[in-house]
Amino acid sequence: MEPHDEAKDIPLPLRGKTVSRCIVDSALGIDFIEDGQRSTIRIERPFLLRALGAEKSVSIGRVEDMGKALLLIGKTVAKALARSDGALGVVFEDGTVLSVAPDALSEAWEFAGPDRSGVVSLAGGGLSTWVDVDRPKIRGKP
Repeated sequence: MEPHDEAKDIPLPLRGKTVSRCIVDSALGIDFIEDGQRSTIRIERPFLLRALGAEKSVSIGRVEDMGKALLLIGKTVAKALARSDGALGVVFEDGTVLSVAPDALSEAWEFAGPDRSGVVSLAGGGLSTWVDVDRPKIRGKP
């Protein structure tokens, strides 16, 4: 196994942002809303939460598990990193850690910023990124 090359990791622009809400449906959405701008992490595979020395495995689709994730509401991000292997790691100021491993068969998680930029954990590992660019405005006749 090769050592992890941190130079290829992507810091997500969440430092200092606070979790505003968690949305539970077929996945877990974690929203950070600040000054009308929303950033979202959407997790579609099992993940780990470590808080107060206890580690909890959370399975998507199990309501009793998803409730564990609600402890994130009101927590502020100290560091959020999309690892080049497709994993996600978010460390909160109080020491709580959220981690999502890449999935062999599907996209494990995705991040969307208020500027329409995004990062996705690809099936089988690795990352895909994009930035939405403003299209030139077409000038019509008055």
